[in-house]
Amino acid sequence: MSMVTATRQEMMYCPGCSHAAVLEQLGAGLDRLGLPPEQVCLVSDIGCIGTADRYFACHTFHGLHGRSVTYAEAIKRCRPDLLVLVLIGDGGCGIGTAHLVHTARRGVGVKVFVCNNFNFGMTGGQHSPTTPAGGVTATTPTGAGDRPLDVCQLVIASGGAFVARCSAFDRNLPEMIDATLRAPGFALLDIWELCTAYYMPTNKLNPPKLVEMSRELGMPFGILKNEPARTDGRTAAALDADTGPAVARPGSPPTPLSTDRPRFDVRSGLRWPQRVEIALAGSAGERIRSAAGVIGEILVAAGLQVAQLDDYPITVRKGFSLSNLIVARQPIRYTGLRTPELVIIQSEDGLRRFGSLAELPPQTLVIVNDELTWESTPARVQPVTLAPLIRQVERANVALALLAHGLIQCGWITAEALRNLADATLKGRFREANLRAIEAGVTLESSPAARS
Repeated sequence: MSMVTATRQEMMYCPGCSHAAVLEQLGAGLDRLGLPPEQVCLVSDIGCIGTADRYFACHTFHGLHGRSVTYAEAIKRCRPDLLVLVLIGDGGCGIGTAHLVHTARRGVGVKVFVCNNFNFGMTGGQHSPTTPAGGVTATTPTGAGDRPLDVCQLVIASGGAFVARCSAFDRNLPEMIDATLRAPGFALLDIWELCTAYYMPTNKLNPPKLVEMSRELGMPFGILKNEPARTDGRTAAALDADTGPAVARPGSPPTPLSTDRPRFDVRSGLRWPQRVEIALAGSAGERIRSAAGVIGEILVAAGLQVAQLDDYPITVRKGFSLSNLIVARQPIRYTGLRTPELVIIQSEDGLRRFGSLAELPPQTLVIVNDELTWESTPARVQPVTLAPLIRQVERANVALALLAHGLIQCGWITAEALRNLADATLKGRFREANLRAIEAGVTLESSPAARS
């Protein structure tokens, strides 16, 4: 499976934007490394390139403008076993200059890819720290008056071990990406790009002129520094060792829950496999994410490890709502869904967003609203009539009832254990409604699994 999950055409960038080509090449470089997705963490920034995290099948972290390098350093310190890379724009490099300098100075082994198109493209084409003198932008209509920031020389002066520059159109871009990914210590690749919406039209810029601009500015392309990682001072691994026992190490037991939370013997009515993946899909307002959160809280109280990842549009009470739960006995090192064992689809919005059921394996149980039309699938499909549930618990609590029902149908927990855990764990103003929904799911009669 490729580390990149979308084609250039499927990515949300403007026509001709070179971000898509860079991401495609970066994904190919990661594929050549052969690392499993749980061994890679991509940290993104604000700006057009900051949307790239959605296209990678690995750990991702989306942060504030200019702070991505700092987030990446923290992740690398806590998990030195990971390959940690940063996607940042020229605007983020300017806003986060201090973070860039000090992470390079400390020699922390993150790999920074600067997608440098000389302007703030997402917010209307304003000038950035790397806009060349004379560059016409929305905020410099008569031409920028300052010499641009040389990101590479800044990092070289700060002590970065590997520093290189190229354009998104260079034939050797794949080799430059590979060298950056494999370099020891702090590494940075400054990739010059074309913003087809703003900077390129107003400055008549094209790929050959990027090379010409490089010569004029005295900012050459190629590998500018390639040295072994420093062994003097404190390395990322040493810093990791200094963080103390509060930092979880790979393979370490889970941190105990605080003593004021109920704890349960996981053997009492709980027959949980090593790792379980659950997908819930519905519409805004159906409390899809809340249902996953309630069950997640209950299972954490039972001593299990739980991760929840949600997906929804920016619209309010409109569109799809998805929530993925990963539940395991051991610490969860990768939060992406591979193949869910339980899928709950409540609405047409959810079905469209979840995507194809055809590739689900026979062992997956799909609980689906019987009013929907779904494609043929090898998975076990259990249609459910929602009207009786809606009368019993109201529409907003149907997702929780279906999820409770699915846990029991999969044989991961007994009805009695789920009732007891819910009663001891749930608090707050939604407690009674949540308990009623779980009870409705426990007592829901199972329809014969159908293949359709």
